[in-house]
Amino acid sequence: MCLQCFSTLCFAECEVRSASYLANEHVVGAVQNLTKTQISGSCHVSFDLVVDGIKHSVVHDNSGIASDDALCQEAIEDARKELLTSLGGAFKTEAATVCTDGPSQSHKLRKGDVILESEVGPSAISKYFRYKNSKCRLFTNHLERNRSLVVRYGVICQLDTSGPNWLVVDLW
Repeated sequence: MCLQCFSTLCFAECEVRSASYLANEHVVGAVQNLTKTQISGSCHVSFDLVVDGIKHSVVHDNSGIASDDALCQEAIEDARKELLTSLGGAFKTEAATVCTDGPSQSHKLRKGDVILESEVGPSAISKYFRYKNSKCRLFTNHLERNRSLVVRYGVICQLDTSGPNWLVVDLW
């Protein structure tokens, strides 16, 4: 079944999901000395982040139509990504195209989903651990519902040692 069919052409709703990440691992500490300046529709953050034992001061602005809390969380995540990208290393990109016959729906994360590791955010506990011979980590997932920020937590484990696919093992 297609959304629109003309003669022999059919169109479906397609979504490209991509993720990029640094392949080498840095030891990254938690956000410290965080200051937020929230003005309706924008958020300015500044904080310190220790990477590989070196303290970095980071500043970032974000604006949009999301709630102030969501804008600040996005500003923190964007600033963190920009800092790690500026430190260099091997950069990898993963992409997947998903097409459906109906209208596009927002992707709701569920137990058992296969995702790319960088589709979910880091946890305050940033260490990897082993479970049943798989590399695993905790994650946080920030969503916006009814203009307010919702944070969900969970565990993902790598499906094989060299592949980009991770399995959502638990979610709360």
